[in-house]
Amino acid sequence: MEKSRKIFLEDLEEKDSFNNDELKSLHENIANGLDKHGYYNDRELLFKVKDIFIEHKMMFETAHITKEIGISYYKEGNMPKTIRYIENAAYILQNISDDSDIRIKEALVNYLISIGVAYFEILSYQSSINTFKKCSKLIDNKLPRNVLWRYYHEYTIACIYAKDYDNAKKLADKALEYADDNIKKGRIYNELGRYYWKVKRSIDSRRAYDKALKLFKAENDNDRLALIYNNIAMLYYTTKKNEQASEWIEKCFEIFDRGNAKQCVMFFDTYIRIILRKHDFGEAVDKLLEFIKLSDNYSFNKRYILDALDLVVDRISKFKNEEYGIKLKNILIHLIKQNDDEDIEDNYYSEKLYSYLGRLRYLFYKKRKRRN
Repeated sequence: MEKSRKIFLEDLEEKDSFNNDELKSLHENIANGLDKHGYYNDRELLFKVKDIFIEHKMMFETAHITKEIGISYYKEGNMPKTIRYIENAAYILQNISDDSDIRIKEALVNYLISIGVAYFEILSYQSSINTFKKCSKLIDNKLPRNVLWRYYHEYTIACIYAKDYDNAKKLADKALEYADDNIKKGRIYNELGRYYWKVKRSIDSRRAYDKALKLFKAENDNDRLALIYNNIAMLYYTTKKNEQASEWIEKCFEIFDRGNAKQCVMFFDTYIRIILRKHDFGEAVDKLLEFIKLSDNYSFNKRYILDALDLVVDRISKFKNEEYGIKLKNILIHLIKQNDDEDIEDNYYSEKLYSYLGRLRYLFYKKRKRRN
């Protein structure tokens, strides 16, 4: 099969048999075309390819496609299925008899790392740590440097989430030994900034973030620069230096990618926290509206906006600000109506919206009572 030509499901269904060269070409085409040809968006095709490799007892290739099916779910935010399929891929590799093949060991380490990452992204920190401990039994210097860097880097993040700060620092230092470019070094200094922030060493945290800034600026990497600007803003926010916090989150908002759901969730949360501390309810509601519009424009999962809503509802209800309480009430009513019109079955999202509306009702209760 031609490597440059996009494969369609019909191509595979019409073919009765494959020789070794065709099978090799099929694997290369799928591997190289996951993003280029959009194969991540065609799971039916991926399942068919997986079945073909199973039929021909090509278990390494079967594991690879199984893992990519997991990644396709990851791109949709479906973490349970992500974990399920990548764990299946790891299981397939573990049962290949030729475990002396460095290719198999490298793939298995990468799959286990991905499982560990998926677990900490769904806040299952102990499961993440357990996965990395399992992975640690496979780690040795025969593995490529980029794989070792990824292992130590992601394990560092898991330990920070799990509040295992002693191990987090050791792992970050080890990751630096395998970081062979500015981006990798910058990412580790970002984790060190977070580590020092968590252990309340704010000066060391800022120094680590400054190192990351210098490295990312050298690479013109705006995505990661925006992340560091956000993290510095949060550092100042938690040390109650509100003006500095505002300055750095504004830098973040000048450059970050509004189409990136993960960044939107993180950065709008920081911005709203900072602006609410300054009691600027109008700006907080405006930023909330901007976030909601972005979620519509880029089809974010609506659950992403709930934390930002919760922050604004909480502060406005505590300060009993009727003017912005009315605006917020109208926003919630619009979201409830939009959810009903779209006929999306998400009870959690719907229940949260109604609970926020309920928390605002007392703002208007006395006024209604007086009129009666």
